[in-house]
Amino acid sequence: MKQIYLVLILFFTFASNIYSQYNNNGFAHPLHIEPVAVYSKVRGSLGYWDKDFNQVKEINKNASIEGEYKFSDSFSVISSLGRTEYSQTDTTKEVTWDRYNVGLKYGKIFEMGSSQFLIGGGLRVYDKKRNSLFREYENPDYYLIRPNFGLGYKYGIFQIMTEFRFQSETNKHGRESKLEEFKRYYQVGVAPSFAIADSIRIFTELEYREPVDKTADKNLRYFNFYPGVSMNTESLGTFSFSLSLGVLPKADNAIDRGIRFSYFYFFDTN
Repeated sequence: MKQIYLVLILFFTFASNIYSQYNNNGFAHPLHIEPVAVYSKVRGSLGYWDKDFNQVKEINKNASIEGEYKFSDSFSVISSLGRTEYSQTDTTKEVTWDRYNVGLKYGKIFEMGSSQFLIGGGLRVYDKKRNSLFREYENPDYYLIRPNFGLGYKYGIFQIMTEFRFQSETNKHGRESKLEEFKRYYQVGVAPSFAIADSIRIFTELEYREPVDKTADKNLRYFNFYPGVSMNTESLGTFSFSLSLGVLPKADNAIDRGIRFSYFYFFDTN
């Protein structure tokens, strides 16, 4: 037992001496929910989720890279590119590029004694999804518009960030005709996190999505729990690992389980 305690003490002593990419002036980047803080970063991710219901199993594998550039204290632009492999039981695999997208973000941090408050939001626009088949939860022939906003709070080792999102499909004119049916949803995310050392942070994120049309778009609905951990290194960036676990009954949740590995490189921490 003494040896175990000694190993733990040595480990956390070593971890606390590693330079943290999240300094006292910034908010830690969530592992799943869309952050409303602004950063200058590159993020690479490998993700997987599946759903097995009524003898039909869906499997989704994704590799993506995201870049964000903070061009002022409160504003940044963001974009991403990815490749997805999707399959269902008794169907061939479909490999597609993710939608091209670009977004503008605003985030402002306010100091109040030893605490920090964050308010932020933005707008992200997605192109059509090229060479992809129609699915119940996505029409590749429509564009996507995704506004969001949220709040954050930081005190000592504790941080929390929230996000409220609305997403709608749309045509090139930005409106819906009588012959078109667009899928829409509301989504809220909460990302509490705790620093257990200067370079190690644990996350306990929750995310809930509710479609506007609860009958036609039922497959958009989910309530997921994302436990995860991130570790910063002095010069090699930040590494993270997180799980995805469904909270709703299996019949009502869009996914059953998932996993994500991410690598971050932050160009500044202001």
